[in-house]
Amino acid sequence: MLNELLETTKYLGLAVSLGAFMIGLKLSKKYPYAFTNPLLIGTILVIGLILVLDIEVANFQKSAQVLSDLLTPATICLAVPVYRQFKILRENSWVVLISCLVGMISGLVTIIGLALILQMSETTTLSTLARSITMAIALDTTELIGGVAGIIVAGVIFAGIFGTVVSNLIFRIFRIEEPIAKGLAMGAASHAMGTAESLKASELQGAMSSLAMVVSGVMMVGLIPLAALFVQ
Repeated sequence: MLNELLETTKYLGLAVSLGAFMIGLKLSKKYPYAFTNPLLIGTILVIGLILVLDIEVANFQKSAQVLSDLLTPATICLAVPVYRQFKILRENSWVVLISCLVGMISGLVTIIGLALILQMSETTTLSTLARSITMAIALDTTELIGGVAGIIVAGVIFAGIFGTVVSNLIFRIFRIEEPIAKGLAMGAASHAMGTAESLKASELQGAMSSLAMVVSGVMMVGLIPLAALFVQ
């Protein structure tokens, strides 16, 4: 019955997704812990609903398509804090470039290394290479090298959620307090989700994270095809 309702109701999936996120947001405000990230809670709630009610994923995805359509414009809007902090960003341009390059190369090496250890198939490996960049770039890049869209979507979401959940703990362990360093790490490792989390801390950290996300995405467009040749 719900599958039929999703097919006939254009925005039911959107309403369910937003409702799950709002529940996560309220829980996050009431219990401000790392694991109460609203996106994580919302994702778990939606997955649970799909499993319990035996909903066709394709029907739900179609009903929530507007969220995917808004992904690129939302990413572009992150340019606002970059513009506001442009002077500081320009003064640290080499730090940004080197940090992003090291982060992307280490990420690719880690993925390929794990793929070899776990004996992952070629298709699965190709579908996880872009997991450290924003969804708008990761999807197109993965499809171009022959990867599976569903796998990279899950990979990007997991990377974003995991980064936002463990980031504060990692920063405390390594005593990282500089907003520029935090922002670069979050943007390079957790893309848009990390940037959204960084904006909560400060505009400078958010601007650095946004810039790192964009620079990392551009770099990966060139690095991923090279890594794909090695995998193939």
